[in-house]
Amino acid sequence: MENNLFYSTPESQGIPSEAVIDLLEEFEQKRLAMHSFLLMRNGNVIAEGYWPYFGADKKHRMYSISKSFTSVAIGMMIDEGKISLQDKIADHFPEYLPENPNIHILEATVRDLLMMSAFNTWTSYRKEDNDWVRTFFQDKEAKHKPGTIFNYDTAATVVLCGIIEKISGKLMLDYMRPVFDEIGISKDITCIKSPDGRSWTGSGILCTTRDLSRFALLCMNKGSWNGKQLISRKYMEEAVSCQIDNSLTNSDTQLQYGYGYQFWCLRDGGFACNGMGNQFALCSPKHGLILVTTADNQAISNGSATIIGAYYKLIDKIKKINENTLPDNENAQTVLKQKISSLAIPLPIGGKVTETAAKYSGRRYVINEKNENETGLKWLSVDIDDEKCVVNYANSTGTHSIIFGMGKYIPQKFPEKYYGMTIGTKDMYYDSIAAGAWWDDSTLLCTLYAIDIHVGTLKMQLNFSNDTLSVYMTSAAEWFFDEYHGFATAYSDI
Repeated sequence: MENNLFYSTPESQGIPSEAVIDLLEEFEQKRLAMHSFLLMRNGNVIAEGYWPYFGADKKHRMYSISKSFTSVAIGMMIDEGKISLQDKIADHFPEYLPENPNIHILEATVRDLLMMSAFNTWTSYRKEDNDWVRTFFQDKEAKHKPGTIFNYDTAATVVLCGIIEKISGKLMLDYMRPVFDEIGISKDITCIKSPDGRSWTGSGILCTTRDLSRFALLCMNKGSWNGKQLISRKYMEEAVSCQIDNSLTNSDTQLQYGYGYQFWCLRDGGFACNGMGNQFALCSPKHGLILVTTADNQAISNGSATIIGAYYKLIDKIKKINENTLPDNENAQTVLKQKISSLAIPLPIGGKVTETAAKYSGRRYVINEKNENETGLKWLSVDIDDEKCVVNYANSTGTHSIIFGMGKYIPQKFPEKYYGMTIGTKDMYYDSIAAGAWWDDSTLLCTLYAIDIHVGTLKMQLNFSNDTLSVYMTSAAEWFFDEYHGFATAYSDI
């Protein structure tokens, strides 16, 4: 036992080490940008690993997994008699009701919001809004009857957290601390705040991979920990089981098995905590199996399908073997340890050097035609050598440089300030890693990952042709890297 978690070998829990190796190799073959994984069976950690720049003690942004934490906090409040599933949310925020409110606003219950079946068509708040809870009631778009149709809306979770913090008088994670202490969740688990000072538990919780695994085990055990019922079993059984169909508005075939109370349902009786970028706690009560992952696959369209698919391939192997324990396999366990020790974030595809790069190095390329520029860039230059390419540029916020390692990621601060621990306040330069590769003699591919309390992906393609530089930029991130999109054509000023 370590830090309130039990550790054992895969074979002792009926899983061949080779099956875990296969799981990791699938992530590698699909070029997923993984950050960590933890595999648990029967309450025992059987494998755990961290990619470079991440580690067991690093708090990772969990994005919408935060919603599942919010659900458990609601369960705690119900246990204490402070709210009920049938509470009308309008009764908790009468000060936010519009004049002559729509009947559907008055009908909506706590349960409706937990199921993502509220009355708004779109998420009501924007990052610039001062009070996100108020927008939920004041939104002027058309309304529909709550409790009938699944419509994923993070503002619903924002309101649930608002209720928790209003009643308890505490930040939500502080309110949950008695349960966290029982299961061993880190003292420094934290949450980004919305502009109104509330916890943004629709997206903002940061905790360690082990913290998430403890939380997932508590949920899979229906609120019980070491024989002690911390959350009502009845509530937790409902929370992690299908309460509403979600197939119409959800295009991910792996997640079309219904929705509970801020939990996604999986096939074969499983459920998931699911956050953007492939933050996952995949849980199979039938097989006692939990897979926790952190990652930044926001820019990869099939990341979710790959991870959930690999998880179910592992379950298929467990079902086929159908053994509680297997003989120890020291050779396979050694190979697994080696695999874990060599985990690496995929680099851009290509070479480190090109024979023609020298003639482009240091040359300044100016963008002077608006109809050839979607990016807001003013000029670029690239300083090139065998170890790195430094992309220098000017945009609307000033002059900046990004260092892309050739054949390796180079850690650095991203040169623009974005939101830190409070949305709306740009006070933070994000820790980042960046690498480049020459696809051919004239095409430079660049990838940058923000690896801070906000994670995101920025990619650039620079194509040099005589006196012209063609630029394409794309990014996948929530409320940052917004300037880094589109095409531009630049011309040498030499």
